[in-house]
Amino acid sequence: MTNITDDTTNNTPPLKDDDDEIPVIDLSNPNTEQLLHQILRACTTWGFFQLLNHDIPLPLIQSYRESKARFFSLPYDTKLKLKRNAQNARGYFDDELTKRRRDWKEALDVGVPGSKDWDTPDFDESNACLDGMNQFPTQEECPNFREITVQYFEECAKLSNRLARLMACALGIREGGEDAQILDRMVLNHTSYLRMNYYPPCDLNDTDTVVPEGPPPLGISPHRDAGFLTILLQDDDCHSLQVARFEDSDLGHDNSWVTVKPIPGAVTINTGDMAMIWSNGIFRAPLHRVLTDPTKKRYSSPFFWNPGYNELISPLDCCSCCSEDKTTNEIKKKYRPCLWGYFRALRFAGDLTDLGVEIQTSHFKMDTTSDHIEKQDEFRKVVDFEENFNVEKYRSILESKD
Repeated sequence: MTNITDDTTNNTPPLKDDDDEIPVIDLSNPNTEQLLHQILRACTTWGFFQLLNHDIPLPLIQSYRESKARFFSLPYDTKLKLKRNAQNARGYFDDELTKRRRDWKEALDVGVPGSKDWDTPDFDESNACLDGMNQFPTQEECPNFREITVQYFEECAKLSNRLARLMACALGIREGGEDAQILDRMVLNHTSYLRMNYYPPCDLNDTDTVVPEGPPPLGISPHRDAGFLTILLQDDDCHSLQVARFEDSDLGHDNSWVTVKPIPGAVTINTGDMAMIWSNGIFRAPLHRVLTDPTKKRYSSPFFWNPGYNELISPLDCCSCCSEDKTTNEIKKKYRPCLWGYFRALRFAGDLTDLGVEIQTSHFKMDTTSDHIEKQDEFRKVVDFEENFNVEKYRSILESKD
């Protein structure tokens, strides 16, 4: 097929001053070439787009929204019974650190079972994996919550696979070719998870509002998603998600941020760190954050489409992704291979406890020196991806010595 990346010259097209709206893409567009151009443009500039006609049934979305709200309205002690811990990354929490700063939110993480079988009891030993085991409220506590959540999860997985293949086509990758095999493996081995977020109002003028010391809290501090891509379901009436317009920095002025205003019926898509490595930097993993609101509560649900734990993510061999060194005629790759299980383990450990570092794709750039390359090799030799991750067990490997 035509290599659609030819007119990007392997560089991220700059955002223009009038590019102040997140792209909107209709997945039902019958013009495939136009659809691929739109996806390529969105993934290489904003790294965000809103997706219409995504085929997730709207009645299911509504049922899922209602079920999620019921969960967060449960008594605090009931939710605490599902608390995640250093041996289980899945469950309820209200104490996550992003950029070593506590988020203003409650959340519940649910992921694909280690057995790949939702019918297997959640705490069956076959469901053990790096991310741990799912923890759901009982049917009595939150009727049909598990059933509705699993249905929504599987719809997101189907959509993620479809989008990942469109992203590959936009780079000129042939379906069934060697470069597309990672996508086939992801269907079988993906380690994706669904996060349900609840952001309570944060009125700093209310004397009953208890906030941590330091700057005013954020719903989530600026960060980039670690996985391949994210499908985000947002509230229609509370606009708190912002994406950065600036590159290569975790700092920026307020006017560098653009609010993502969700379109009713759409889902929001963003590319992640693994897609950026995979595309050799053509795709952008965008920095984004969530603001607090003084009066409104907000719910959101990001679904993170993640590779298998043992997958080494490295730039594609296709010439559209890797520029050629004109002096040696060799393909230049910008990133070293990154082991997803290592990257995920360090991200979770950093979310749960302060290890002194958050791993970033910059640690895997060819032109940088980092001990993470050696450490991920050491981690791969000793880790068992079919058992629950334990922060303390691997602390000596994961803690940064940079």
